[in-house]
Amino acid sequence: MIGRIFGLVFLVALIAAGAWVYFFLEAAGAFRTIAPKSVGACTAVTGGEIVGVEDLTIDPLTKIAFLSGYDRRADTPGATARGAIWTYDVVERSDPVDATATALPGGFSPHGISLWTGADGRKTLFVINHAGGRHTIEVFDVNGAALTHRRTVEGPELVSPNDIVGVGADAFYVSNDHANTTGWRRTAEDYLRLKETKVYFFDGQRFTQALDRIGGANGINVSADGKSLYLSAGSEGKVYVFDRDPATNALTQRDALVVPGYADNIEVLANGDLLLGIHSKIFDLLAHFGDASKLAPSHVMLLKANGRGGFTAETIYYNDGSELSGASVGARVDNRLLIGAIFEPKILDCAIAGE
Repeated sequence: MIGRIFGLVFLVALIAAGAWVYFFLEAAGAFRTIAPKSVGACTAVTGGEIVGVEDLTIDPLTKIAFLSGYDRRADTPGATARGAIWTYDVVERSDPVDATATALPGGFSPHGISLWTGADGRKTLFVINHAGGRHTIEVFDVNGAALTHRRTVEGPELVSPNDIVGVGADAFYVSNDHANTTGWRRTAEDYLRLKETKVYFFDGQRFTQALDRIGGANGINVSADGKSLYLSAGSEGKVYVFDRDPATNALTQRDALVVPGYADNIEVLANGDLLLGIHSKIFDLLAHFGDASKLAPSHVMLLKANGRGGFTAETIYYNDGSELSGASVGARVDNRLLIGAIFEPKILDCAIAGE
């Protein structure tokens, strides 16, 4: 009798483990097939010693793109790689220029960025910085393509900050992509796809929790009027849409859009649509992390407003990684699409066909 019970328990455990493996592989994109898609003619931009442009954004007025990156493969203990915010003139298409060489001369490992423009035209660039094993937010005043460092924000809430969106000259939301910094609990977050990450709001003086129970909070952005907030939940394969009260900064979920992969950075277009960088094949991306010669697909999706407060998703760019590997962000101005990637020493500048 005991043997039969043990056998039954073992069988149930085996079935459960098999189911977990199947659904994990499915979520990681092991069975996913996506047809190649070209947005138009793309040119690799390699000048200015750019590398690892994981996030980028474009000023729609000046047509200046701000590129955030550092060499993650060279960023080993005791040998922190100096990164930069490079500026790239989308009209002139000249080589990118390091705008932070003197603006922030110390250690700099920039990650997520956000450009905020006030009603009076004042502009602020918020940048997540991982230099020296610390996590800080660097705040810059923007004048055209010039950056002036104004302040550094830090706090215990910045556990593993990934992306940021400004909503004022000193106010922002910031996402943590993990709730644990190291060890088995961080590993469990990834492999069990636990919903443990949080989003915080900073009002210029202090942090308050804005969201919790998110699976791998990642890209974050707001609509032009500040009344909607968009958040990638990477390990959930979703993009959440929230109503935002600009007076209280309170968030109320309005929609959750399922997407085919690990959702990364979000950029808002002039018409209110969104661009999403997405990792559709996680195992390929992990292999690319360890070996630059192993390609990971690059995938950019358009999330088109459906007129009912939500969005519908369609692929506008998909490449096997031979043109650009491991893309994490796409940003557009006029008929030009810029695509950045986590490790590559280049970005793509694409002329959208038919426009």
